[in-house]
Amino acid sequence: MLFEIDESVRKRAKNPHDIFMLNLAGIHLLAAPASFVFMGKPGLLIPLSVSLLIIVFFWIRASRAEKQDPWFVAAHWRLAASRTKILLVGYVITGAIIGLTTMATSGDSKGAIMADAFFRVAIVPALLTVMVCFVLESSGIFMAAKAELPNGLVKRFPPPDDVVVKADPTSL
Repeated sequence: MLFEIDESVRKRAKNPHDIFMLNLAGIHLLAAPASFVFMGKPGLLIPLSVSLLIIVFFWIRASRAEKQDPWFVAAHWRLAASRTKILLVGYVITGAIIGLTTMATSGDSKGAIMADAFFRVAIVPALLTVMVCFVLESSGIFMAAKAELPNGLVKRFPPPDDVVVKADPTSL
């Protein structure tokens, strides 16, 4: 759904998507491989912890945005915060595979080789969700610039009466 939104508000609505993209690029694509190379498998806990802190920040900031920001900005904080759940699903799947592999190979003498192979496979769900989030957040930046929001979000978080709807695809 398209709205008539001031340019300064549109710029502020891009902020949550920009921060999320920095999290994806900086933490997941740069810091995670670097920490793995320099510290091994336990080193991945550092970028994971930082990313989880950023996700918590998103949830807190999205709830505060409803009280202190214009509706359009708050809606984009909410949109970005809801997309962090996709990233969390990738973390859970990756953690489950690593946990199951660790349990299955702990008593085996050749377990280290098998665990190392499965560890590389276990990273794939997290990488796939990072890529999905990249695409979604790129579209979020584009939507904020166009003064657009997904129809589902507008239904859950309706605009105040002073916000003018420019185009409603459901009414066409």
